[in-house]
Amino acid sequence: MGAPARTIPVLPQRSPARRPTPRRRPGVRRRPGSRNQTGLRLIGRTAQVVTHFPESGVVRTAATGRRWIFVIGALLLFIVAVNVFTVSYGATASKLETQIEAIERQNAILKSSQTAALAMPRVQDQATAEGMYLPEPDGIVYRSFRESDYAAAAARLAAGG
Repeated sequence: MGAPARTIPVLPQRSPARRPTPRRRPGVRRRPGSRNQTGLRLIGRTAQVVTHFPESGVVRTAATGRRWIFVIGALLLFIVAVNVFTVSYGATASKLETQIEAIERQNAILKSSQTAALAMPRVQDQATAEGMYLPEPDGIVYRSFRESDYAAAAARLAAGG
């Protein structure tokens, strides 16, 4: 046969020792409608709601049902789609940046060729070939007109000549 069953000795129940309660200091009196009380009440209510949220029926139903798998799958698909769009926009931005650099290089080449075409010696040679000349500094005379000269010019233009 087997060994006899062991009995567990039951100890007498002890009551916890009483501690003397500390004396309370008198608190600072505040007005009942003070702003601080409203903030504390709001914080206490928020803490209560947040504390009991995991135990709510909505969270329990969502966590225990099969719908939870579909919600997580949809969130993962959304994250992947956002990453794909981000990568595609980055690639597009890179292509545009390459095109901008190429256009800037072409612009620099065109500016240098324009500068060479409009260089002063070339323009002076062309002007000489057309019969133009550069006058001496003393040969340049600036004219000034009076108000009566403007009126006479307007009258001649009106007369047709």
